[in-house]
Amino acid sequence: MDSPLWVYLLGLAGMGIYGTRILIQWYMSEKSHKVESPGVYWVLSSIGAIIIYLYGWLRKDFSIIFGESVGYYIYMWNISVLGLYKKVPRPLIVLQAVFPLIILALIVKDFPSFVNVFLRNEYVPRNLLLFGVLGQLTYELRTVYQLVYSYRRGTSFLPLGHWILAVIGSLMIITYGLIRHDWVLAIGQFSIVFSIRNLMICLAAPKWTARLTKLLMVRPACCRYNEQTAANNLFQHKTQDPDIQDEVLEEFDGMVRLLESHDIPVVVVEDTKEPETPDALFPNNWFSTHGDGSLVLYPMFAPNRREERKPEVMRVIREEAGTRRVVDLTGWEKRGKFLESTGSMVLDRVSRIAYACRSPRTSEIVLDEFCRKMGYKSVLFDAVDRNGNPIYHTNVMMSVGDGFAVVCREVIISPEELAMVERNLITSGKEIIDISYDQMLHFACNILQVKNKAGERFIVMSDTARSSLDERQLSALNEKGSILTVHIPHIEDIGGGSARCMMAEVIYHLP
Repeated sequence: MDSPLWVYLLGLAGMGIYGTRILIQWYMSEKSHKVESPGVYWVLSSIGAIIIYLYGWLRKDFSIIFGESVGYYIYMWNISVLGLYKKVPRPLIVLQAVFPLIILALIVKDFPSFVNVFLRNEYVPRNLLLFGVLGQLTYELRTVYQLVYSYRRGTSFLPLGHWILAVIGSLMIITYGLIRHDWVLAIGQFSIVFSIRNLMICLAAPKWTARLTKLLMVRPACCRYNEQTAANNLFQHKTQDPDIQDEVLEEFDGMVRLLESHDIPVVVVEDTKEPETPDALFPNNWFSTHGDGSLVLYPMFAPNRREERKPEVMRVIREEAGTRRVVDLTGWEKRGKFLESTGSMVLDRVSRIAYACRSPRTSEIVLDEFCRKMGYKSVLFDAVDRNGNPIYHTNVMMSVGDGFAVVCREVIISPEELAMVERNLITSGKEIIDISYDQMLHFACNILQVKNKAGERFIVMSDTARSSLDERQLSALNEKGSILTVHIPHIEDIGGGSARCMMAEVIYHLP
């Protein structure tokens, strides 16, 4: 069946948008050395789907309409889960949502005519039509697989199975297009080249289960009350103890010995006296490492904490992590915007979700940049103490481990935001262990689940935190890992941080 030139141009425009989406996605994946799932990919997918819907209707091709129907709402789900609908006018979202229903209404309105024109099309023999439908179904099943895979993890991914189905489906659609003399449909599948490349990137990516994680700890050269951080860290307390440095070192060394006695890999770096860095023993605030070889550097609120990015510590991190790229966010310091790594964020590394409560140390705009560059979904909310002050770091009111999350629900003031946090935790398979406000003040959330060299799980917390928990809470945690209790009262009192803050995960990238 011949169609007017403008119909083919419309189809070519839709295919061009589809091609642009995967070109951008491929470029971002090559740049980061891992398969990315950027928001623009899903936005362009949604726009392209509407145009190809119209093209299929004008071409009287049921296989095209059927194929677009399978993935249409999945595109919308990905846009939603990435938070891209926040600034889109609601009428536009509603119009997007009802578009396929309008097509369906037109079909139902004159169903006999639809059957005659689309299903009994003299230009498309039944066997060819079935093959075309099967090709579209195979191709669009990639989005179904992607949805199931991503839904379980609470954010948007483009996994290996997605690309396998994409390649197989593309080959079938190209064949169908050539037989039907639909050059738009055949040429539109040039994206198979990028699907194959994404497939290769997936296969070459390091296995997350095979990576080795060590704990980096910095032995402080000068530990004292830090006036620059005390402005918004209500957990800090001044002390007149003249022996505080010796007491802090004794607690630090005792914690290292305890971890090493359980065969937990620890890398200890000696701090230097110059420049003076009173909070150097909390290294988890200024950097993070990731399984793809990324080292992320963060903008710090306190000027003297920015001095913790010392060359020797950086050298050790790079060597231990096998760093392949550096994501430097520190430029935000000049603009007064901050994000203090795994203090400001609690990362669910498996589901790739960054939980964060707003505070002077946690800027939404920097959080968005981290999530965009590292492929995370942000779950942002407000959490305040009983005086209405923002909780300065998320990791004092929340912790996420394998199969569990410890949360102080009481400080999340918005019922809607609390429901959002709980929904994401439950969707990603976390058992929520609720703690009270008083337990939070005793650092019951400032804990970390770690593994030793044999793969045994432990949960590291201070004795202050453990003594505040009841038997039910301890029993729930013990099911997720043996509890290791460290004695660090002076560090907690003067520094305003606890066990989790002292341990920065260094994840070795397997080349």
